[in-house]
Amino acid sequence: MQWLEFESPGAQADALAAAIAADLKQAVEQNGRAVLAVSGGRSPIALFERLAQADLPWQRVTVTLVDERMVPADHADSNARLVREHLLQGKAADATFQPLATHPEDEARSIDDACRAFTWPTVAVLGMGDDGHTASLFPDAAELDAGLDLGQKQAIIGVTPPAAPHRRLSMTRKALLKCDKLYLSIQGNGKREVFERASAQADRRWPISYFVKQDETPLDVYWAA
Repeated sequence: MQWLEFESPGAQADALAAAIAADLKQAVEQNGRAVLAVSGGRSPIALFERLAQADLPWQRVTVTLVDERMVPADHADSNARLVREHLLQGKAADATFQPLATHPEDEARSIDDACRAFTWPTVAVLGMGDDGHTASLFPDAAELDAGLDLGQKQAIIGVTPPAAPHRRLSMTRKALLKCDKLYLSIQGNGKREVFERASAQADRRWPISYFVKQDETPLDVYWAA
C-alpha cells in the first residue's frame, strides 16, 4: 500500500486523475482496451471533471461503477447520472458506459445483466464512508459476508444498507481484487482516523480493511486535508 497526502482536494484530484490516466493509457497500449470502475458520491466530481479532459483513447475505454443504488438513471441519487454529467463529457464522451442498474425496478435482472457484461476492471477507484464501508459493502449488512467471500462466484451482488437509503448493487471483494490497480480517495481528518483503525487488521467492522490488509492488488491511498 502507498499513502499519498495532499494539502487540498483540488491537488488530490489533479494527482489522482493523472495517475489513473497513465494507467488507462498503458492498458490500452498493451491490451487494446481498458476498464475504469468508479465510485459515486459528491467527492469524486472534481476527479471526474479532470479525467473528462484527459488526452486518452477514450473510444477504447469502458467506464463502469463500483456500486449503484437501485434507482432510475435520472434520479438525484443515481451514480450513473453522476458519471454521465461529470465524467462522460468533453474528451471522455467517447468512452463506453456500462451501468449496473439497467432495470431499476428489477434487481435480479439488473444483477444478471451486470454479471454477464462484467469485465475485470483495469482500475477501480474506491471511496470510504465514516463507518468504514467501501463500494456498498456495509458493516452489519446482511450481505456483507457474501460480498467479502473470495469464493463468491458473482461479480455483482445486491446489498441492503443498514442505515442508508436505497437497495444497492455492489462489486464484490473478489471482483475488486482482480483489478490491476486500486485507488482509495478520502478527505478529512475523520476519514483518516477511520482508515487508521481499519489498517490494524482485517475486521468486519471496517470493510475497507479487507482491501488494505491484502497483498494481491496494489492499493494507493490518496488523502487530502
